[in-house]
Amino acid sequence: MSTDIHTESNAHSFETIDAHVNKLDLTEVTAPTAAAKTLVDRVQSLTTAYTAARPILVAVAAIPFIPANWRAVVTVFVVTLDELTNAFKAGKDLGVGGAPSAQMEPKLPVG
Repeated sequence: MSTDIHTESNAHSFETIDAHVNKLDLTEVTAPTAAAKTLVDRVQSLTTAYTAARPILVAVAAIPFIPANWRAVVTVFVVTLDELTNAFKAGKDLGVGGAPSAQMEPKLPVG
């Protein structure tokens, strides 16, 4: 697995990250997770928060003066949550009791 997730296709400038954050509905992102009772609710809450934070995390993973091990940890975190959000889009693939009802191949980053 490559630890370099900052490519031309997903490059983020301060302006694009700021525009992304400014168009978010922060009430949706900051809603208390205590209200999330089911696994589907919790996955949806995680997906919403991660989608909001992803451009910031990708930018942090690309900053050269941050130690390489730190960048690798952030990269693994982003890749793992990308897999999770792709596998559990809106909880559609969760069956009764939280067990997956369908298997999907995760979309892994190329490069």
